[in-house]
Amino acid sequence: MLQILTFLVGLTAISVGLLLSPIPRNLGFYKWVAQNVRYPEAVGTAPAYLDEKDWGFTFEQLYNYDLRGQTALVTGGNSGTGYATALALTRLGASVTIACRSEGRCLAAAETIKTDRDYKGHIEIGVMDTSQLASVKNFAATYMKSHEKLDMLFLNAGIASAGVNDDGSAPLSEDGIEMVFATNHVGHHLLYKLLEPLVLKSPLARIVLTSSGASFTTFEYKVATDLETLNTADVKRFENYGQSKLAQVLWAKELTRRLGPNSSVHVNAAHPGAVNTGIWEKNPLKPKKMMGIINYFRTHAMWTAAEGALTLLYLGVATDQLVAKNIRGKYFHPQSIEIVNPLALDEDLQKKVWDFSDELVQGYKLDPPPEPPVVVEEEVPPEEEVVAPVETEEAEEVVDESTKAEEVVQEDAKPAAEVHPGTAETTAA
Repeated sequence: MLQILTFLVGLTAISVGLLLSPIPRNLGFYKWVAQNVRYPEAVGTAPAYLDEKDWGFTFEQLYNYDLRGQTALVTGGNSGTGYATALALTRLGASVTIACRSEGRCLAAAETIKTDRDYKGHIEIGVMDTSQLASVKNFAATYMKSHEKLDMLFLNAGIASAGVNDDGSAPLSEDGIEMVFATNHVGHHLLYKLLEPLVLKSPLARIVLTSSGASFTTFEYKVATDLETLNTADVKRFENYGQSKLAQVLWAKELTRRLGPNSSVHVNAAHPGAVNTGIWEKNPLKPKKMMGIINYFRTHAMWTAAEGALTLLYLGVATDQLVAKNIRGKYFHPQSIEIVNPLALDEDLQKKVWDFSDELVQGYKLDPPPEPPVVVEEEVPPEEEVVAPVETEEAEEVVDESTKAEEVVQEDAKPAAEVHPGTAETTAA
């Protein structure tokens, strides 16, 4: 018995070691699995699942673009793929705002970006917690006042889990919404609604949602469209995370339909892959005994943050390809490979998710800007005609002339006078 157990342990160790070695990847084993066993959700999930020659977009292509004069907003931009996205955008000359829950972490990230040797653009920060609708509204109000347009909106912030309450129920946000759904989806829905006027002012706007391959793994009903179902679901198996990520793909498709086929706004979602970021450490439900293996995979088998951001950047930067290929309402995996998630093709569900999201954010519209004061002009009375006074001498002359005229008239009215020669007197006839 001991010999059998020893043999099984040894065989397991050899198998694990073999799987972690470069041999299976070099032989194309993982790629075969992705294409034949776990297609399409496994495509591009890890570097081993994809040959570099199959990449749809490369770093060399990325850094040929010039984004000077363009604006971008990246939620969750202080770490992980959000930070890598913001860094790349500033290298291309864009003016970037990173929005984070922590002002301190946001400032630290911005200062680090400024020290990058290829930094060409501009970086600024904003404080926003996407799980709190009031926080989203306050951020949007401030952003609207200081920006005239928004060319790129990266809806990236997210959490994998909020844990479980002591009674086994799902933690809720301060707005009474299941925390993961509130953070990953609802807050971003409100943010877009509030910033839509700036998006529509861009000649060619791009909205990119950071979704996940977890969108293939969700509840039987796919995505809840009423609050009771959303808040009472079992959150112990991470299906609530998959639900929030599927909601983002459905949302991208619904917004695309609402904007119309000729819209200047391109909305798409992408799975960054299994990326070595802090999301693995922040998950409160992570199996602590497995963290050693997870950390090994993080450094040896996962994408880097920059590689995870590359597909997001493709959908935000490669405007020539977006237009030429009419890329809108699509879903991509690393590296820039379009994938169809059959769960996201339900148009009725797309509409229901949008309407449900609208219900959850009602009451959080921005206050209209104050109307300019009405200036009432006073009516100016018409000027009276002023008769210039006649000077004294001229007046006297006029009087004398009129007097003479009267005398002439009077003389003409008398009988004819007889004139006696030799005298100056006259007598009446």
